[in-house]
Amino acid sequence: MPARPPTPVINTPEHHFGAMFLVIATRQPDDATFRAAANLIDSAATACWALRPDDLATLTQQQYRQLLDYTAAPQVLDLAFYLGGDRKQIRTLMDHIGREIAELLIHYPPLEVQG
Repeated sequence: MPARPPTPVINTPEHHFGAMFLVIATRQPDDATFRAAANLIDSAATACWALRPDDLATLTQQQYRQLLDYTAAPQVLDLAFYLGGDRKQIRTLMDHIGREIAELLIHYPPLEVQG
């Protein structure tokens, strides 16, 4: 019998623990949906990083993901569960991520480097 794939680890900033718990408890995803949602988030975040705005051009992929997790982890996870982790819905999740990052930049514009 093949080993069951491990449930993915979702790195969650401490201030989102409660909201993340509520999303998981409310959606009650099975293991396959949980894995599919985590993979969808990874794929969408990577694609969004590749298409990131010029203001964030200096961010590495890891830094972009940390910014996304810090800003909107529960909202992104909830939508990924709602979409059932369906990779055909990657554009929907990418659009959501783009809106979250745009909203962040409205409230916290990048600092201009003095040269």
